Amino acid sequence: MSARMILGGVVVALAHGAAGAGLVTLSLQNGTDGGMPFNTTAFQVTNISGPGVALTSWSMTVGDTQFLFDNIYESEELFTGGDGTQAANLTVGERDDDGMGGDFFTYAFTNFGPGVGFRGQWDIDFDNGAFDVDARTVLFNNGDAPNAVASFAFSDGSSIQYTFPDLEILESYTLTIPVPGAVVLGAMGGLVVLRRRR
Repeated sequence: MSARMILGGVVVALAHGAAGAGLVTLSLQNGTDGGMPFNTTAFQVTNISGPGVALTSWSMTVGDTQFLFDNIYESEELFTGGDGTQAANLTVGERDDDGMGGDFFTYAFTNFGPGVGFRGQWDIDFDNGAFDVDARTVLFNNGDAPNAVASFAFSDGSSIQYTFPDLEILESYTLTIPVPGAVVLGAMGGLVVLRRRR
């Protein structure tokens, strides 16, 4: 089985594990809360796993730990393509725009089956309280600092830990994230996101 990763119009083929194992796409684009580009980041996670494989959790680190996830916007959260029984619970993370937060967040999901998407938005700020931050230079493209890591767990027991590679500065990203042991048929890495306070 194979999947594709699309970065700036370049398609990279990915071979991954057994049919039915967990697989997601993660899309990132400029958020809606003002400031410089990617001061806030709108995201969508879509479960593209095999039949019957639900996404049960998603955690993400901020990457460069001089920054934090200040706000995970509850008002922006919405499931698409589901039957109305889907639920998302932010078990670790900051809901207030108050200059405080952590280096990672965690969602737990209910009934997040194949074909369902979940969208939302986060705000990444400096630890010292400064707030006009381009998340693309925090999650990845941040020099000697670590890049963000995203971790996904699925109802079939499979899981993914994906570290963001350094990526070209684009207006939006859509990444197909494979199961552990994926064979990358091109030069690519992983995916991660962290949270910090503003």
